[in-house]
Amino acid sequence: MELFGYQKEAVGFIGETKTAYLALDMGMGKTLTALSAAAGLAKKNVLVIAEKNEIVNSENFKREVETHFPGRFQYYSLRDKETPPIADYSPAYVCGINPDGLKKIDEDFLLKCFDFVIIDEATMAKTTTTDRFKVVYKICKKMPHVVLLSGTPMMNGAAELWAPLLLLDHPITGDKTAKDRMAFEKIFAGGGYKQIRSIKNQDEEYVRKHWWMFYAWSAKGANRVRELRYILRDKFFIMQKGQTDVFKKKTRSTVMVPMSLEWLSEYTNAWDEYYDAFDPKRQEALDETMEDYAGLRRIIENGKMYQVNSHWKAKRVAQDIVDGVYGDRRIVVFSMYIETDQIIQSELGRHGISWRTFEDVKEWKQGAEQVLIGRIKAHGKGGNAAEASVCLMVDMDFVPANNIQAENRIDRPEQKNDMDVVYYLTEGEDVVDHHVRAINKDKARKIDEFMRPFTDEELAEMPAKLVELRAKFPRECERLGI
Repeated sequence: MELFGYQKEAVGFIGETKTAYLALDMGMGKTLTALSAAAGLAKKNVLVIAEKNEIVNSENFKREVETHFPGRFQYYSLRDKETPPIADYSPAYVCGINPDGLKKIDEDFLLKCFDFVIIDEATMAKTTTTDRFKVVYKICKKMPHVVLLSGTPMMNGAAELWAPLLLLDHPITGDKTAKDRMAFEKIFAGGGYKQIRSIKNQDEEYVRKHWWMFYAWSAKGANRVRELRYILRDKFFIMQKGQTDVFKKKTRSTVMVPMSLEWLSEYTNAWDEYYDAFDPKRQEALDETMEDYAGLRRIIENGKMYQVNSHWKAKRVAQDIVDGVYGDRRIVVFSMYIETDQIIQSELGRHGISWRTFEDVKEWKQGAEQVLIGRIKAHGKGGNAAEASVCLMVDMDFVPANNIQAENRIDRPEQKNDMDVVYYLTEGEDVVDHHVRAINKDKARKIDEFMRPFTDEELAEMPAKLVELRAKFPRECERLGI
């Protein structure tokens, strides 16, 4: 097994830092890199904490262990009823467990048998008040080596970084108190108390004494992210595909799909039904949710309008494939809804275009079917589909990282062709698609700002920028040791 240059660099970084955040773009081999570091550093067994789907279904770690580390590691799921004799470290075990399952395992047993922890998709443990985070944190703070994996450390805002920073025991977490967290969020996430209830006609003294009834802490932004990345450089190994010479060219484009009269009628009716479900007091505020992340998310996940658009766009996607717009290249199609999948399957089958779903991805990879069909959230993570060089996105998920994960099913080191990723969007500036795209762009901009590499000029300017930061936030920086 020969690692790519950037993977070797990451392995060396983990060896030096002991606790590290490995942020490689999707498809760059985070799993293999982390296991390679563990192979050189672990003296006992390796504990992999991942979502249940990875442990039970995807089994990426199991495949990598069996393929690349025979004789060094053997894989075992701690979800199984019987615990193996893992005190014998030759060969050592790589044991997978999900956070909920971890709560059921004796802590002394874990500390005795493991000395290297890998947390897959580290963003799963981003809320510090949950039981799952607490059990993961309790184990990590006692382990010699901790490696967190994620393609995108910051999916929505800088506040999401606090939890992984605690797992890494990063100095910027200070004493790890609620006040430390608030200091961090005030500097980097726009943190502050926001009014949640009207104080109109309220007694001023009453509001002052019962301020907690009218104000709540909120931190949803991403500010000063270049300074933040600089501060975290001692624990974060960040690498994007464009910084290597390993990956083929990927081109993104959009197809704007005009609404037919029938489509517009169905969309309008769906919107009216959704709107009428709100009581009159809430209806006044509903229009504002089109520019609000949380409100828009509710519309996407519960409203029928997005599904209507998805279903109609599916017909256009299928027709483009039938018409040979993408030639005879193999294609992956992603959408948000099961009904959309069914429409695509029906339309392709009617015209004699061969297809399979992601449930049969192994057969598709070995077969000759042109199209592979799946959903962004259900099938956007996991194995690769590098046999395809076209990715068609019928929908756009609210979270940019989910869309990128789906894209990257085809964007792998083994890809032999340049790639085209095409997003199909409903034409118009006052439809849900437009607002989803706008919010995606805003979030993606913040993510890219954090992820992009430093220029020499930026590095030279950073000490002065930190001086400015301390001047603007003296108490907060002192608390965090900045």
